[in-house]
Amino acid sequence: MSKIIIIGAGAMGSAFTIPCIENGNDVTLIGTHLENNLIDEISKSAHPALKIALPKKIKLEKFEKIKDYSDADLIVCAVSSLGVDWFIDQISQMGSKKLNIVLLTKGLSIEAGKLTTISHKIKNELKKNGFDVVVSAIKGPCLAAGLANKMRTGTVIASENKVTANLIQKIITTEYYSTETSEDVKGVEFCGAIKNIYSML
Repeated sequence: MSKIIIIGAGAMGSAFTIPCIENGNDVTLIGTHLENNLIDEISKSAHPALKIALPKKIKLEKFEKIKDYSDADLIVCAVSSLGVDWFIDQISQMGSKKLNIVLLTKGLSIEAGKLTTISHKIKNELKKNGFDVVVSAIKGPCLAAGLANKMRTGTVIASENKVTANLIQKIITTEYYSTETSEDVKGVEFCGAIKNIYSML
């Protein structure tokens, strides 16, 4: 059993809890500082975006002050692209300097006037604070509502660390959620960010 901390209770972060909990993992879903009301809604009934109740085994937490989740096997970033800086600030307060971070957030970032991936930004910013982190990215043609309702779908787990990629694959793969791994983190992230642009052309 792996300990998984998911930060961000939006549609995808919440949907991601379902395969994780079904595989027997210890899963905690933490709302951001803007999601206290959302956590209340999820606790009382259904997730307002997904229209389903999350499994009761999932631990729900409101954000007050980030706890030290250094003992987690995976810390999942499920915030919006605008919330990435906030996420980095919270992770910077962790006690352990070695962490496995999984990125669900889609989009790209700007560093020093140049376009870069969000995983690259997270890794670089945490490195400045003395962290040695592995940042993996999960991207694919997967809709949150589809995953939450267990419709057959798939995703790509991109990580420069094969051991970490295999760990994530073991944690999230189900009959309805198929996974592949790739070492091309940059390529997978860029494709995940621009696919919506191509779909509108």
